[in-house]
Amino acid sequence: MILRPLILFIGVTALVALGAPRARARPTDAARQPAADRPVPRIPGPQERGPDWDALGADLWARIAREREGEVAVTLLDVGSRRRLDLNADVEMHAASTMKVAVLLELFRQAEAGRFAAGDSIAVRNEFVSIADGSRYSLTREDDGEGALYDLLGGRTTIRDLARRMIVRSSNLATNILIELVTADSVRATLERLGAGEMRVLRGVEDAAAYRQGLNNTTSSRAFARVLEAIARCEVTSAASCDEMVQILSGQEFNEQIPAGLPPGVRVAHKTGQITGVHHDGGIVYPPDRAPYVLVMLTHGISDTLASARVGADISRSAWRALVFGDAGRSPFPGDSLATRLLALHGRVRVPEIEARRFTHSELWSVLGPMIEEAPALSREPVGRSVEGRPFYLVRFGTGPTRVLLWSQMHGDESTATMALADLFRLLSREPQDPLVQRLSQRITLLAVPMLNPDGAERFQRRNAQGIDVNRDARALVTPEGQALKVIRDRFQPAFGLNLHDQNVRTLVGNTGRTAAFALLAPAFDSAGSDNEVRGRAKQVAAYVRRVLDPFAGAYVSRYDEAFNPRAFGDLMQGLGTSTVLIESGGWENDPEKQYLRRLNFVAIVSALDAISAGHYEEADVAWYETLPLNAQRANDLLVRGGTLVVPGQPPYRADLAIDFADPVAVQGGRIADIGDLEGYTARDTLDASELFLHLERRALVRGPGARRAPNPGVPATLTARRGAAATSAAVWSMRRGIVERAKGPGDGAPVREAGARSGAAQEPGPAEPPATDTGAGAATRRRATPPSSRPQ
Repeated sequence: MILRPLILFIGVTALVALGAPRARARPTDAARQPAADRPVPRIPGPQERGPDWDALGADLWARIAREREGEVAVTLLDVGSRRRLDLNADVEMHAASTMKVAVLLELFRQAEAGRFAAGDSIAVRNEFVSIADGSRYSLTREDDGEGALYDLLGGRTTIRDLARRMIVRSSNLATNILIELVTADSVRATLERLGAGEMRVLRGVEDAAAYRQGLNNTTSSRAFARVLEAIARCEVTSAASCDEMVQILSGQEFNEQIPAGLPPGVRVAHKTGQITGVHHDGGIVYPPDRAPYVLVMLTHGISDTLASARVGADISRSAWRALVFGDAGRSPFPGDSLATRLLALHGRVRVPEIEARRFTHSELWSVLGPMIEEAPALSREPVGRSVEGRPFYLVRFGTGPTRVLLWSQMHGDESTATMALADLFRLLSREPQDPLVQRLSQRITLLAVPMLNPDGAERFQRRNAQGIDVNRDARALVTPEGQALKVIRDRFQPAFGLNLHDQNVRTLVGNTGRTAAFALLAPAFDSAGSDNEVRGRAKQVAAYVRRVLDPFAGAYVSRYDEAFNPRAFGDLMQGLGTSTVLIESGGWENDPEKQYLRRLNFVAIVSALDAISAGHYEEADVAWYETLPLNAQRANDLLVRGGTLVVPGQPPYRADLAIDFADPVAVQGGRIADIGDLEGYTARDTLDASELFLHLERRALVRGPGARRAPNPGVPATLTARRGAAATSAAVWSMRRGIVERAKGPGDGAPVREAGARSGAAQEPGPAEPPATDTGAGAATRRRATPPSSRPQ
């Protein structure tokens, strides 16, 4: 390791940009004041909770120092405040594929200057001239990150298509074609004007003769960050070109560094680079409700690529927590370290037999039954039967004085927390010597009823076999499910209750336009919405859970409707003296089976149990609960904006489409929900169809008077996006019931999501060994990618 820890910590202050960090406002602890005297609580916004740059610098230096080999350079730039952190930022390394970002910037600059248009056609060829001796060389499919372009040799595609292939799949062939188009000299001149001259683009990729002479593309983290900043601030091109560059960079398929350290769904416009002993990533990160930031990490000499990926992910995670949540230097919160540990522990205790959100009563208990029977600390007893004769089981753990009741899936199609409870039982059964498990065993008695509505789960429907919503049966107690839950409450009189549900994934967080990942509620016990000691404890537990979830789902947590409902079990429990918290799991992008939310449920539930057992919930400021935005109106699933509809017998006309799915979590069965000028509509996802003609198929048209057909809400979302109004014009993408597939053959980059984010990067010959092979990704489909992991895949 070139750097030494002693030197590292001494140099932090000098490397951090001048100026004292802003004071980090914290919510005041007003929980014990009478409600009438208490000021309106508020949580500081992300901009107010600014990072402690010195503390962050020390954290990053300490992480770098843990590596026993190699060299790491980091530049972090807050685009909003212009504050920056540079660690080894002037050390120059082989640029690998990061230089492709400079080529992308120059390409759009020249397009705007009128030299060519991004949509222009260009020949696909595979012969290039070495800058070393003028010799000719070619590339091979096997050594390229994107092999599909080789199928087009001898033909033509668009400049825009090559730009996208160069970034998203790190196509070396596309890069070399584009470098010859814009010239390396022009790229370097633009970099010099930007003040990023330390990024030197001399040549294309795989120029072996130049490599042997040491004529390589190089960069420093500071120079690469400057290029990304120019894109983020739109300093070189128009806003439209900047938006397109960001869109291309956001499609990057190699996501083992910066994205791996971020919560799933956070937008990152980035580019990786990897050759033997070199592993880089740099990008623009777009947190919700905050100015973006630029992060660049260059590594050299770390032989294990998994180790270098971990360094990158760890640095990304620290930067996110510091800039978005002000975590660096923040006074510790009791749940922080436990939540981080639980997130990692979940991978070990997760029940692998339950992989999807749809499972039956028999499938659940075929797994849980043997697990509980083999665990001395766990027991179960039947506490009733459903209308169709399926048993409800009460699972017990611990002998502590504080009783906590948990119940899940009283709506049969709300299974996320049931999966998390299965993982909790495995933790309790397999880790009896874990200090956390022992603490829970001694301090609480856990009572859990997983899958309270087995008949509904059998059909994956909300209501039970009587057609009754069990959660609206607390007063009448007509259902056997409701009767069993009431008997358990009366028998054990638990001090705390966790009411575990799923809510509609289209639900928005207040007026933010974001869909809710979680909603929390400390239910009212009377129509006046009064507070008492019982509800006060519930609010503190809810505040604790919100604080625990903050680093992982931050701005995607809301508060459920607090209106009193005497028919609801949460309200009943609260009135009977059980401090009850409702935890509703919503949706998360690219999480169709809700496995990321399962993981966060596990973290939230176990953290809440630990907080109750140790009394830590009393340290949670209720402002963390009371300032949550309320659940708001529901969004559409998908908006297709800016397209021109083509309907037989009518002239083409401009119209937006709103599309909803029959199963919005699995993204299946899309139908048109609305048509026309949909400005102001909010959707979970948006597809830009500007300059495209949307040809609706017959099944998406309703027969009108005579033989005429027209689109109407309720018809299947089935259409083809083409370049022109003629049915023979080039297809760009097609939609079948809301699912988008890219058209076959060369295109110019339709705005659809690519699936299958992979680890790795396009390769170039390294210092000591031949290049590794990285094949291209498969066919593109939208909304089918899995969420990025917190570690390399």
